[in-house]
Amino acid sequence: GDKVSARIAKRGRRHFDHRAAVTAVFGSSQLAAVCCEAILADNGIEKQFPFQVLEEARRIQEKGISQREIDERLDLRGEIIFTIDGADTKDIDDAVSLVRLEDGWELGVHIADVSHYVRPRSALDAEAFGRGTSVYYADTVIPMLPKELSNGICSLNPQEDRLAFSALMHLDSDGALKQYAFRKTVIRSRVKGVYSEVNRILDGTAEEEIRKKYYGLEPVLHQMKELSQILASRRSQRGSLDLESTEAKILIGEDGRVKDILPRQSGESEGIIEEFMLVANEAAASFGLERELPFLFRIHENPSAEKLEALAELLKVLGLDAAQIKPGVRPSELQKILKAVKGTDMQMLVNSQLLRSMAKARYSEVNKGHFGLVLSKYSHFTSPIRRYPDLVIHRIMSESLKGMDSQEAQRRFGKFVQDAAVHSSAAEQRAMTVERSCEDCYKAEYMTAHLGENYEG
Repeated sequence: GDKVSARIAKRGRRHFDHRAAVTAVFGSSQLAAVCCEAILADNGIEKQFPFQVLEEARRIQEKGISQREIDERLDLRGEIIFTIDGADTKDIDDAVSLVRLEDGWELGVHIADVSHYVRPRSALDAEAFGRGTSVYYADTVIPMLPKELSNGICSLNPQEDRLAFSALMHLDSDGALKQYAFRKTVIRSRVKGVYSEVNRILDGTAEEEIRKKYYGLEPVLHQMKELSQILASRRSQRGSLDLESTEAKILIGEDGRVKDILPRQSGESEGIIEEFMLVANEAAASFGLERELPFLFRIHENPSAEKLEALAELLKVLGLDAAQIKPGVRPSELQKILKAVKGTDMQMLVNSQLLRSMAKARYSEVNKGHFGLVLSKYSHFTSPIRRYPDLVIHRIMSESLKGMDSQEAQRRFGKFVQDAAVHSSAAEQRAMTVERSCEDCYKAEYMTAHLGENYEG
């Protein structure tokens, strides 16, 4: 009844003649946590970092931030900048700021300056490239970078000076991006905002204790809500797809077993961060294209004919109009279908089939646009602590800001960007497979307490 890994020690002529040597024993296969250890091992995902990588991370953390590094940057420590994340997040990539202007908004998205610490050809960089991404499931995080960086010197922790790479963007009153500048900055986050707390401030249900924590930030939070609603409505007007998926939040008890599974809630503050990150990611892609840099784009290609056929088939069975569901379909046509089934019994079925008909988003050195977001250019700039592609473009953008021209950039980064696109897409796919498989184990563990019960499906 144990989960083990083994290697073939002797190959016989029939199944019963094979001999295997057990190489690792994970523990009882009745425990989800044990099954997850086996899944990680099977996919080559290491929880531990090599000694050399840990040493390098420790040295960086101990060195801290020098006055010289601060003096060379735009100092934004006096600005109202803060982070909003899940309650248990320790690797904080992004902080936000907002100022209302007469003709629109000045939006700041301030991202941990990981490329300042993780240098090319270092042990840390090789390890981060290999991992490609952090892996998250249940209550576990397997970080791309050691915790000295991911939860320490890089993480935008409250009331601490941090080096950031800031996207400073001017939006008009309709939420259209008019101008942007990328600057190396030093920031000091006012507070570690938590989604659930900010949501209560925005809907007016926050207790005194929460309001005290966010003292002085309430006006800007309400302005952020206003701008994010403008941005969401712009996105909806251009036909961007809002697919509803039922993600689960898995709660683990002190004994390491699953205690409860709840639907993951998403409120106003999650929407704020999502909309602001989309603007910064679009601005980063514009930066790469305008300067003709070798770059990593986040692309999402049109759905294939075969998958659209399967979707049309289902829609017809459900009595929905599928006339436009054919190759070359515009996202706005798919959006119409999502709106037609919203709030009905068919909503989840249509959402999941539509999701299956989509191409997989991936990384590419060639800009092919993003079908689902209806954007002609898009990249990943906002999560360099947990995604390697973001770190790649930070590195290229930093060199460009120092004066590197496009020919020099091609020579230095052209081949690297191609390799990083292929490898990062594969690493992301592997991480998603592992995360889903592990969460399935926890869901199965949860259901063992309900054997013999009947449910309707």
